[in-house]
Order: sequence, then C-alpha cells, then structure tokens
Amino acid sequence: MTNINLLFTCPHDGRKRGSAASPPIIKRDISNFPAGICRAADGQGFSNENDLSTKELTEKIVENIQSLTTKLLHIQIAEYRREFIDYNRKEECAFVESSSAHDEYGKYHNGITEKIGKMLSNDNTSLAFLFDIHGTGRRSMRGSDGQSHEIEVIIGTQQGETIDALNQKDPTAWWGDNGLIPLLQTKKGIKVWPPNAAEEEDSTLLDGGYTIQTYGKINRLVAIQIEGICALRENVYCCPCRDIFAADLAECIYNFVRPFIRSD
Repeated sequence: MTNINLLFTCPHDGRKRGSAASPPIIKRDISNFPAGICRAADGQGFSNENDLSTKELTEKIVENIQSLTTKLLHIQIAEYRREFIDYNRKEECAFVESSSAHDEYGKYHNGITEKIGKMLSNDNTSLAFLFDIHGTGRRSMRGSDGQSHEIEVIIGTQQGETIDALNQKDPTAWWGDNGLIPLLQTKKGIKVWPPNAAEEEDSTLLDGGYTIQTYGKINRLVAIQIEGICALRENVYCCPCRDIFAADLAECIYNFVRPFIRSD
C-alpha cells in the first residue's frame, strides 16, 4: 500500500512513566524551568496535564482517512506521559535533563522530521500536511466583540503563519467553501474557533505550539493544530462521541487537503 502526504502527530497522551527508563526519566516540575526561557506567551508554558484520549482520537482519524483513500498515512504518537516529557515544547522546556529523556524526546521529533522528508521527496510541487492533535479543557472563547462563544474545536495556525505554503498555492483555500473550518462548520455543525478570518487575525490564545511553529517553517509543509473538547474525545455507553468526531474530522480533513497532495 502506498502513502499519502498526511502526517498526524499526538504529543500529549503518552502512557509510559519515567520509571520505565534506565536511567529513570525524572518527573517534570515547574521549578526546573526558568520563566524567562519557558514563557507561556511563546507557547512554552508549563503543564503536566495529559490530553486524555487524544491518542485514540488520532488513531481513529487516521483509520477513517485510510478507509477513504486506501493509502497509508504517517503518524507519530508520543510514548511518555506529559508529566515526564512535553513533546510540544523546545528541549529546554520539555524535560528534566537526563540521557534517557533527551533520547526519547529526540526519537519523537526525529520521527516527525523523517516522515516529513519522505512526504516532501515525492515531487517538487505537491504540499504535505501535518495535523497536531490536542485536547482542550475550554468550552468557550472570548471574541473580539467581548462576548463568550461556545466552542467544540480550536484550530491553530499561528495566525496563518504555519499555513503559508497553502496560502501561496491558493490564497482562497483556507477560508473558502472547501477550507477546513468552513467544512467543519457547514457540513458537520461543529463549533470551531476561530469562526472566521477576522477572529483568526485577532486570536493568539491557543493558536499553536512548538510542533506546528517548528515544522510549519518547512517549505511546502502546512502545519495545523487541532484541539477538541473532552466531550468529543470520549466514547461513553450512550454515545460513541469519539468515533463520530473522528469520522467527521477525517472526512473534512481529507476533502480539504485532497486538491493539494500527491500520494507516492
């Protein structure tokens, strides 16, 4: 089976603990990370909270897209819990220095780099896409109108910086009828933030972390952060919410990227 130029990453739902490594990976503590280097305003803020069920959500999205394309997707999922390694931070803010933590962090990001290289080696014109999957505890965002708006999904692009390759290819693609956010809103009825281009320009909160900031600078790579609320990430007895959400995301993502990607 051949591959398609889609990579999904999941940095915050690892299951391993530090005691699994030798020498052990030390649990992170905010006192280990200087505020002048690990600034929340730069996307380097300290948190130990795992984005629960994002691993299963990522795997389900990939499974659904593969059923639509019959192609293989690329995937990179963190192994260690966030309380030991935060893979969505730069090295200085990601772990307490030890050989094992450094190696595990490197393995994750080297895997991303290798997969991006494979996607971009297909030809010199097609785009490749990276979707970084997260969870959010928020249920609302305050808009430029000063009002609180209910949300289900937050889409981050560093105010458009990490989708520059897409905008160069087609300036109307992101907010056009086949753009990711319009598709989620109109086809699936999902409450997305930002809801429009004006709010995207004004909104900086949760607009993308280290992963899309770093890899979104690569030529011909489009990097997008997706954060879903807890209620959409869980499967419960009365509602398989995660399965439904994953299927909706998969369909919209595939229809959004299809005009711009090539499979090898």
